[in-house]
Amino acid sequence: MPQPDWLKPFPPAFRRTVTALLRSRAERRIACFDADGTLWTEDIGESFLRWLLAGPLEHLVAADPQVYAQYEERVRRSLTDGYGWAVQLMAGLREADVARWTKQHAAAWPNYRPVMLALLQGLAAAGVEVWLVSASNHWVVAATGMRLGLPFERTIGVRTEVVDGVLTDRIVEPMPCEGGKVLAIDKFIGRRPDLGVGDGLGDLAMLELAASRLCVGLKVRRDAPLLRVAEERGWPSHLF
Repeated sequence: MPQPDWLKPFPPAFRRTVTALLRSRAERRIACFDADGTLWTEDIGESFLRWLLAGPLEHLVAADPQVYAQYEERVRRSLTDGYGWAVQLMAGLREADVARWTKQHAAAWPNYRPVMLALLQGLAAAGVEVWLVSASNHWVVAATGMRLGLPFERTIGVRTEVVDGVLTDRIVEPMPCEGGKVLAIDKFIGRRPDLGVGDGLGDLAMLELAASRLCVGLKVRRDAPLLRVAEERGWPSHLF
């Protein structure tokens, strides 16, 4: 089986792993991708939060002009707490509105990485069950996934309970961040992924769970924490 063109940009060890996965006759083959920093540069969840605070949630800024700075401080102290709080701020919004806004945001997002999208879509076209596992809000990541051809249900993101079509501030557990990604994969997918792809320490537990993995990073940030882990453990990395 010749290697597909969409695999050629990646390290040889990773290409061999994926080729073996494509040749596998297993009934279910699973790949889990992080989103922010992996499939695109920047953080689409934070971008969407800033947009909300400039419009539908501007009353939060009127009450506290430092609300976004508070979010950043929470993230510095705890990724899980900060990312969860960002979604809790959306309480009171109608889910139908959020779905429409996130679809528009995903369409306007300028930061997709074509090489990574080709990898994701190539795996999906080959019959691999591709999932997005992200600590950003579920709706905006699902909107990007649907643009790439993935079903809405194949996204695991941070979300809150919805009552009568309105978002509440009650987080749906487990929170898919750090070790919570493993718990979420167990709950929503039900088994260990064949492949994990991520860019940060928030993805480390998911990458350790996967049978094989790819770490993504920047050439100007070769000392990034996950890239150091990858080098120590002999995991393949792809740098932009």
